[in-house]
Amino acid sequence: MRGMSEAELSYLGVAADEELVYRSALRAPGLGAEALALAAGMGVDELRAVLARLEASGMVTVAEDEGIAAADPFVVTERLVESRLTELQAEIQRVIAARHVVGVLLDDQRDGRRQSPPDGVERVEGPDRVRARIDELAFFARHELLSVQPNGPLTAAAIEGAKEADERALRRGLEMRTILRSDALHDPRTAEYLAELSVRGARIRTMDGPLERMLIFDRTTALVPIDPRETSRGALVVHQPGLISSLIALFERFWCAGEDLDQEHLTEIERQVLKTMVRVEKDEAGARELGISVRTYRGHVASLLRRLSATHRAQGVLAARDRGWL
Repeated sequence: MRGMSEAELSYLGVAADEELVYRSALRAPGLGAEALALAAGMGVDELRAVLARLEASGMVTVAEDEGIAAADPFVVTERLVESRLTELQAEIQRVIAARHVVGVLLDDQRDGRRQSPPDGVERVEGPDRVRARIDELAFFARHELLSVQPNGPLTAAAIEGAKEADERALRRGLEMRTILRSDALHDPRTAEYLAELSVRGARIRTMDGPLERMLIFDRTTALVPIDPRETSRGALVVHQPGLISSLIALFERFWCAGEDLDQEHLTEIERQVLKTMVRVEKDEAGARELGISVRTYRGHVASLLRRLSATHRAQGVLAARDRGWL
């Protein structure tokens, strides 16, 4: 038999002395207060105080002759479990409701950042800290993200680092406008990434000539490099309205001078996938022929169908022929 010292019901909100008396009453039903106090190893006055709590919770009944009966364990346990679950659900709701605190704290943090630099410019050094700052600003942006990428083709690391954040921003409905150098499209990987962003709603333009690197969030905060010739040094986070206004004006001049991304542009891999779709029915065979994974192959097929406004592959092939892609 298990010892009475074990607090089996504590996780259901029953105090140790309450459990002791209840289990004593289960083992010796009908005892009076004095006998039950002796069985439980406590004083009579202490027992009466515990009995009052147990009776209020429906765990015991006390007859007129002071005979004490414990309630059915099944009924008691179900009632305790239901009560505890109700308490836990209420606590979970309070915890969930408290998540707004992070917004308040971040507002305090942003206010501190705005107030601490006397000129409205914050210096962030090191690639990791800059990336973290960009992620934070992009996460809390609500309306618009403007960017200028002046270095031509994007590296695989740059695409991988930005892809998730860009797609998340577009899903949230942010207006995204990006300007790149025209030669960025000469790189198949960069061209494919830009085409995917464009399909998802981003507006992309390219232009020849010098560009200045910048990111502008909701027209209230901007990032520019500390040293444009050595971007790894870090970035300046600009909050000062006058500087923001000048950067937006510069962005709009670049935008007006640029050309929209050619929606008819196909990367080399997209051309190969499209040709393979005509000859091969099974994705596995098409992927094997091109030397890529089935998942990658299907991703290209889905992207092509979206761009062609086609609901199935046969319709997509016909639309591609109409556009002169085949």
